[in-house]
Amino acid sequence: MTNHLVDKLTDALLAGDAPESELVLQEAYLNKFSAMDIYESVFVEAMNKIGSLWHDGVITIAHEHRASEIVMGLTDKVSDNTPHLSINGFSALVACVEEENHVLGAKLFSSILEINGWVVHYLGSSMPAGDLKRFSEETSPDAIILTATSADRAARVHEAIAALSDLDKDPVILLGGSGICEDDYSGQLVAQDLSSGLSLLEKNLNIGTDFDGLDQVLIGIGNNIQNLRKARGMNQGQLADIAGVDRAYISLVENGKQNLTLGALVKLSESLSVSVSALVPASTRGTQK
Repeated sequence: MTNHLVDKLTDALLAGDAPESELVLQEAYLNKFSAMDIYESVFVEAMNKIGSLWHDGVITIAHEHRASEIVMGLTDKVSDNTPHLSINGFSALVACVEEENHVLGAKLFSSILEINGWVVHYLGSSMPAGDLKRFSEETSPDAIILTATSADRAARVHEAIAALSDLDKDPVILLGGSGICEDDYSGQLVAQDLSSGLSLLEKNLNIGTDFDGLDQVLIGIGNNIQNLRKARGMNQGQLADIAGVDRAYISLVENGKQNLTLGALVKLSESLSVSVSALVPASTRGTQK
């Protein structure tokens, strides 16, 4: 199925057919692809194929840019149609280093962070190191993500890292993009893809591993279930019918007053067509930061 979607999207993008591209997105939804699945397995792979065609001289840079713009529009649609987890209390700054104008990777990662409850400052292309530092001082992000798609940007990446090295707050700095080689950035966090980037941030910021207690976890789960239910236009009774439980049980769950077994979480996640991890809060530390 994934290869089929990639091929179909690639053809639509090469033709500049935005409506057909959106149909691919709808097909991914029908097959229960998550936002991460769509971004990593469909969007990125299709754009890699288009990039190869440009590199081989089969298409022009104009075709590649048009395809990128269509995919960025689709990214906004995915974000709008994906229930977001509760705000986790963490913020991130995402930017391309100076002279880097390919923004799709940064855009996709910003969207993933927002879906997972982050507050995101997305700064787009070619961000000078000095301006990046000043903005970081003003916003005090917990994490700064820098992207580059060409190894030729190495000097700019190092400039940005140096500029950020003496901030009053010590944010986690994560590098990503096809132009980043881990061997060139000793001691720095380097993401190989979107999912590994998210995992690295969560690990280094202890997101999801420092809960205050069961009560707060249950409240977070309840909030996520309520948000997902409402996003699907369901009332508590309808969710209860699908999950095979009483409406009163759903009410207790959404108010954080019902202890949950793994089996109950699985049943509720299936009823909402999401993974179990989508129900569990990424972090419950936001009020303590």
